[in-house]
Parts: sequence; structure tokens; C-alpha cells
Amino acid sequence: MNFNKKLLSLRKEKGLSQDELGSQLNVSRQTISKWELGETTPEMDKLILISEFFNISLDGLVKGTCSSEVISKVSDISEAKLHTPKKGAYEIILLLTKIFGMIFLIDAIIMIIYFISNGFPT
Repeated sequence: MNFNKKLLSLRKEKGLSQDELGSQLNVSRQTISKWELGETTPEMDKLILISEFFNISLDGLVKGTCSSEVISKVSDISEAKLHTPKKGAYEIILLLTKIFGMIFLIDAIIMIIYFISNGFPT
């Protein structure tokens, strides 16, 4: 979806008139109309304002096909992943202890088998 169609869709989704959106972005109704018709495109500062106003990424706004709801859901999932606890030093030490314990146990079993089959030293 092109930017102009995306803007039109987002504006209608929020139930705003061109005049109301223009007021929010400090531009005229005519400017919004030209953006939606694809006659002109906004400058970067206005694109940033639009993306913040509609809660959509710049990438999604300019070239994406995702609606603001999908972007919102993706950001919620991303935030959830960010808040998952990382493995601390305790978990790493515990894992290493388990690994070395298994190595020691296997070594002890091999040594016992060796001494049983070859006899214990005298």
C-alpha cells in the first residue's frame, strides 16, 4: 500500500476529517488532501509526527502493509520479549556445575570398570 492510501486508511480508521488531522499535525486541510491524493509527500519531520500520532513505525507508514493494530500487537510482543529475564550468573554457574558433575561421574564409572577388569593396583 502506498503512503497516500495508508494515510487515508489510518485517518478514516480513527474517524478523523482532513481538517482534524491537519490541526493535529499543524498543517492545512489542503496539505492533508495533497498527501492523500499522492500529489505531494510530507517532509521527514511531518512523517515522524504522523507515525507517532497513529502509533505506527515509519517503515510501516511509508512502505509497509501492516495496519496500526498489527504494528501495535507486534510491539506488545516485542515488549514482552524485552521483559523476559535473562540468565544470570547463578544459572550459568549451575549449568557449568552440572556439566562438570556429569564429566566427573562418567570418569569415575570408567575408572571403576577399568579397575574391576584389570585388577586393583597392589
